[in-house]
Amino acid sequence: MLCKRLLLSVAAAMLLLGGIGQGRAETGAEKPKYVWKYATLAPNGIGWAVHIQDLLLPMVQERTNGEVRVKIYWGGVMGDDEDILKKMRIGQLNGAGLSGQGVTMAVPEMTVLELPFLFRNYDEVDYIREQMMPEFDSLAEKHGLFLVGLIDQDFDQIYSVKYPMNKLENFEKSTFTCWYGDLEANMLKALGASAVPVNVPEISTSLRQGVVDANIGPAIWQVGSQMYSVYKYVNTSKIRYSPALMIQRKEDFEASEEVKAYKEAILEERSKFVRQFTERVRVDNQKCLDAMLKYGLILAQASDEDMKMIAERTRPVWDEMAGVLYPRELLDELLEHLAEFREEN
Repeated sequence: MLCKRLLLSVAAAMLLLGGIGQGRAETGAEKPKYVWKYATLAPNGIGWAVHIQDLLLPMVQERTNGEVRVKIYWGGVMGDDEDILKKMRIGQLNGAGLSGQGVTMAVPEMTVLELPFLFRNYDEVDYIREQMMPEFDSLAEKHGLFLVGLIDQDFDQIYSVKYPMNKLENFEKSTFTCWYGDLEANMLKALGASAVPVNVPEISTSLRQGVVDANIGPAIWQVGSQMYSVYKYVNTSKIRYSPALMIQRKEDFEASEEVKAYKEAILEERSKFVRQFTERVRVDNQKCLDAMLKYGLILAQASDEDMKMIAERTRPVWDEMAGVLYPRELLDELLEHLAEFREEN
């Protein structure tokens, strides 16, 4: 009972922070020159939404001298990531905060960041972001987008209703939600698992109704959706890093010299904003994971030998998806930077 109260208090604290953040951040100029409409799956008051309100909105208002107001549609009211991107293309929305799934749709080449067991820790993630940001900017621009921020969904964990997921044989007995598209589908196939394609809003229902029994996702989502009450096991091995994106239509910054200046002003603040945002998300996810373990989720870590077997099964996926989801050259560059970083550290 105490642990359940702890989980509820985590969620309540996020809701409180969200309410405070919204009141402060969305109070802008009385008559802004421009209103940019954004949408996201993030529910208002939890995790990413709090940090958007506390960090992004004040930054935009300050750097545009209060001439831009960002209006955000929270919690999937504009649909899932696919729907949001469609509405951006027709001009109904200016921008979005996308989940890892949305990244694969908006800038498919950036799927390279989500390869299984690619990164070992946050330092490697941050190094690759710093080294390859010009390439990511260029790729986004090719798709008609401006990267307001390449942030974290975080390292995702493996959750299961039935099995500890600490051995390869557990994957072979499991049925996973598959919400990340072809990369995730191929990874699960390599592990011998069954996969049921679902959209984000369907994940909770699929698990509760027994259509699937396992999921790969971030801790904060498991708390926000109250899925912690369904799962029995969690394996916290870094099976994949998931980026998230704050994006805006490139054409929005081409209307006038004034609006172009807004883009440059945001770029000047972007590194600071991304650093602060990712630091907060990482703390949130760890708090949520700790709370779920105290609530009663069983930590099912794999032995080094079993983890090596699981990782080795997924390694061919890197090459199978090269030339399909991302250019081979992009993967090679990323791996070269990683090798340099690991040698130096």
